[in-house]
Amino acid sequence: MLKKYRAKAIILGLFLMAGVWMATDGNRYLKLAQSMEIFAEAFKIANHDYVDPTDPNLLMRISIDSMLGSIDPYTNYFSESQMERARINYKGFWDGVGFEIQEHNGKIIITDIFEESAASAAGVFIGDELISVEGSKVKGKAVEDIEQSLHGKEGTQVSVKLKSQDEKSEKELKLTRGKIERKNVPFYSMLDENTAYIVLTTFTERAGENVAEALKELQKEHKPKQVILDLRDNGGGLLIEAVNLCNVFIDKGESIVYTKNKVADWDRPFPTLNSAIDTKIPLIVLINERSASASEIVAGAIQDLDRGLLVGRKSFGKGLVQNIYDIGYNSKVKLTTARYYIPSGRCIQALEYKDGKGVMISDTAQNFFYTRNGRKVNDGGGLGPDHYVVLNNNSAVLKSLINNKTIFEFANSYRLKYDTLVAAEKFSLSEAEYNDFLKFLEKGKYKYPTEAETELDSIISRAKQEGNYELLKASLDKIAANIQDAKKTDLTKNKQLIKEAIEEEIVSRYYFEKGKIQLRLKRDKDVQEALKLFTDPDKFKKMLDIQK
Repeated sequence: MLKKYRAKAIILGLFLMAGVWMATDGNRYLKLAQSMEIFAEAFKIANHDYVDPTDPNLLMRISIDSMLGSIDPYTNYFSESQMERARINYKGFWDGVGFEIQEHNGKIIITDIFEESAASAAGVFIGDELISVEGSKVKGKAVEDIEQSLHGKEGTQVSVKLKSQDEKSEKELKLTRGKIERKNVPFYSMLDENTAYIVLTTFTERAGENVAEALKELQKEHKPKQVILDLRDNGGGLLIEAVNLCNVFIDKGESIVYTKNKVADWDRPFPTLNSAIDTKIPLIVLINERSASASEIVAGAIQDLDRGLLVGRKSFGKGLVQNIYDIGYNSKVKLTTARYYIPSGRCIQALEYKDGKGVMISDTAQNFFYTRNGRKVNDGGGLGPDHYVVLNNNSAVLKSLINNKTIFEFANSYRLKYDTLVAAEKFSLSEAEYNDFLKFLEKGKYKYPTEAETELDSIISRAKQEGNYELLKASLDKIAANIQDAKKTDLTKNKQLIKEAIEEEIVSRYYFEKGKIQLRLKRDKDVQEALKLFTDPDKFKKMLDIQK
């Protein structure tokens, strides 16, 4: 009965809203009200007259998801449990036991463990399967609901049952919840006597403050002459933290980003509000194809104001801003409400959305703008780096091994065999250990389909539907055999890339995110290229000057 009243309350709310809107903009909102009336009638009939019992909440959820999904991928509905996860993603901290979970092959698997947490102290391993929480089995439950049962007030306890990856043992643990923080600055250090290096992984609360504190500490202890700020793989977060981060290197009163909304009165500039930490120190920002949103605001402002250089590859291209609205019953909607524009006046949004599907903005539709010093830049399609670095890491087999969690599972099995590991930056996978990985693949349980195989399966299915399969079978079998040969060749051809990915995954089992970064720095081409630019101050300065 409660569900039925909730559904009616939602519909009534829609009509009340429609009444306000109609008074605002006659014809358009009259059509909107009519559409709502049609939807309400269809919803009522489906729930009342369908032959089997229906769940009004589920039907409403499907309706909302379908509606919002037709707009863009950033516009979403959040239930109460999903909102808790979103809150954590924005804040970066919570009270919990210190591990994260994910559904994989029908099991709830531990995918990450936080340093100095109850889980870490109790000997929980990445790859362990979560069986139950407080005696309640987790199989079949939504990950968000399981997470809610694991989170709780600091100092309280929760019992969990786990099974090791080798399935040889189970353990029941009583874990005491504590303060857990996903550090947005997991690593900062001096790369050499002159260069400070700071990694920011996400724009959660205090991102700008944490970068400022890292820089001040390095300045106090080492007096660096130049800075590399690493925003690679940083998918963004809070817009205001992007402004706060810019304020570390750009002084008070500088406009960093401007948002334009459907309602002009809501347009808003976001200037820096405080004195900078250092406005003169040479600065390079590392970006790649997974640097998005708030990362692009920071990198774009640094580029447009000629405060520093961008090194790496073209960024993702997300120039949209979302706001969260309360729609009742502890549920919320995240809606795209604005586009943002960086100091040169450009918006770097790469896609236009129609019916929820993104279409890349063509090169011919892009416009040119100028940085403060007169350097030519363009909008659309993300941020182009000032110094482009080519990486030969586009390996289909590596992508498949990562997506299929094969490397993840091999690293888990490695951790079960060895209790300790050499220092992160010194670790290297031996030839014998790489051969162990190849044997691990040959077990048959671990398959790694390539995109070519997936497409071939689709062609075979289509040929069978059209009745042409027998005619094409010999050719298709030959293609399948060639793909298998190519896969074996790929394992040899991409050995170094695969080996490096395995090394990073293994190191993370012992030294967490910080260890992965320390290991990666040994062979980081982007960092090496940035250091080269710093060695030639005249070239660095010239790249920031007017280019006609």
